[in-house]
Amino acid sequence: MLQQEQYERFISLLPKDISTSLKEIIREKANLVELKKGEILLKESSTDTKAYLILKGSCIRFIIKPNGDEKAIMFHTESFMPIIGNIYVGSQNSAVSYLIKANENMEVIEINTSFIFKSDLTDKAYFQFAVKNALHYFSMLNQIQNHLIGLPSEEFLKWLMNEHGFIFQRFSAKDIASFMGVTPTWLSLLKHK
Repeated sequence: MLQQEQYERFISLLPKDISTSLKEIIREKANLVELKKGEILLKESSTDTKAYLILKGSCIRFIIKPNGDEKAIMFHTESFMPIIGNIYVGSQNSAVSYLIKANENMEVIEINTSFIFKSDLTDKAYFQFAVKNALHYFSMLNQIQNHLIGLPSEEFLKWLMNEHGFIFQRFSAKDIASFMGVTPTWLSLLKHK
């Protein structure tokens, strides 16, 4: 259960006209989770129906290759793709798995989405909000992926710095290089160019 201040912070991010019953579910079922840098927030699990909203800090989504190596595939902060969880990932029949690891100390609100879906809610405001955010999330992923695949490394780096410069302030060069599919040395050379 969230404390009053945490609850108010969470509710302030949702539409003003969500139903009282949804607000009560959130108050009763959501929890604050604190993580230290390097701790794992989430590992792939088909039965995990939790969603997380970042209040403070940042994390990185990694895929785990069959040989066990981690490759950064997305960055998350309070203001950039702050909603994360298994609800966005369907990985049946996948040859890779994923995990989400804290990049900084974090505070996240955790809620099991099954409580929302099992409660017979017909909260139009909430579902419009959820659909709008899901579409924004997928649009952002698509845009980044298209630029990563479609541009040479140097051009992608320029685009990423122009569009999402905060990534270079909050995430390590090692993880950015992993995300780009280059070595940290090559990333350093690209930056100097």
